[in-house]
Amino acid sequence: MILAGLASLRERGPLPREGFELRPPLELEYVLALERSHEVRLPESYRNFVLQVGDGGAGPHHGLWPLHRSARWVGHGPPYGPGYLAIPFPFTTRVPAECFDELDDDGDYDDVLTGSMIITEIGCGAFFRLIVTGPASGQVWRDEVSVGGALVPGPDFGEWYLSWLRGVGAVKGTPTGRRRRLADWHSSSLVYRGPGSEQGR
Repeated sequence: MILAGLASLRERGPLPREGFELRPPLELEYVLALERSHEVRLPESYRNFVLQVGDGGAGPHHGLWPLHRSARWVGHGPPYGPGYLAIPFPFTTRVPAECFDELDDDGDYDDVLTGSMIITEIGCGAFFRLIVTGPASGQVWRDEVSVGGALVPGPDFGEWYLSWLRGVGAVKGTPTGRRRRLADWHSSSLVYRGPGSEQGR
C-alpha cells in the first residue's frame, strides 16, 4: 500500500521539489551491522520500510531522515554511546514539558530518551522520534520538548507513514480520531529539503 501511495503521488505530476523521491532501500548486511553495533533489532515496520521501500526521503514535514543520519546521533558521545538505543525508552504515555524542567539549562534532555532516535524534523526544534526499545517500541512520538512542548505518543511507524499518505490523498481513506490528529501533525508535509539538508540536528 505504501509503494502504491508513493506511485500515486508521482502520477500527479512533478514532485514538489528535488529530494522528495525515496532513497534506494538498504542492503540487509548494512542493517544487520548497524543493529549489532547498537545492540538492538529495529522495530519491524521501520526495518521493513528501509529494507523494502526506501532509506529516507519522501515523508512527513521535512521528509524521513536516512537511517545513518538517525543513528549517528546515538554515537556522538555523552549522553549517547554504546548501548544508548538498547536501554529501553522509559515512557508509555504523554510527558508534559514540566517533567523535563529539572534537566540542565541547555535543554539537553536526551539522556532520558534512551531507546529512541529522531527520524524526521518537524521544524523549529521539534522532531518525530522512533521508539526502538521498551514497551512503546515501534511507535513514533512527537517531540517538542526543546521548545517547551510535550513528548506525545503516536502510532506504529507503518500506520504513521500511511496516515501521512492518506493526509496528502495518495491512499484512500479519511483520517479520523487518532488518525485525524496525525493528519494535523503532518501539515506542510510535502515540504522536503532534500538529502543534503542539515537543518535541525
